[in-house]
Order: sequence, then structure tokens, then C-alpha cells
Amino acid sequence: MEPTTVTTIVMVVFAICVIAMGLRNLFGSWEPILRRATPEQRTQAEIEAAVRQMRRAIEDYERGERTL
Repeated sequence: MEPTTVTTIVMVVFAICVIAMGLRNLFGSWEPILRRATPEQRTQAEIEAAVRQMRRAIEDYERGERTL
């Protein structure tokens, strides 16, 4: 099956897009971006820490009940 003009054009456009993305990644910004935690992320981290602490307290309590 021979490639048609449309197929050739699509392949050339795809190749150009891939090369453009590669060049953009290669010559893009080399400056590191400092991303600070958003208030939502801080709140989520506090919730997760509280849950871990509560689970530890429950485990300690259950261990204490078993030893008596």
C-alpha cells in the first residue's frame, strides 16, 4: 500500500510537533521553580498527621488493655 499525500502530510506534521516538543524541553527554562505548599496542602498535611497520631494513641490504648 503506497502512502498518500494526506498520510505524508500527517506524518510530517507529527514529526514537526515531536521535534518542537523536544527542542522546547531541551532549551526551556533551566531555572528551578520553587513551589511552596498551598494552604490546602498544609491543612491536608495537618489532618494526616493528626490521623496518624490518633491511630498511634488507639494502638497504645489497645495494647494497654491487652496487658491487664
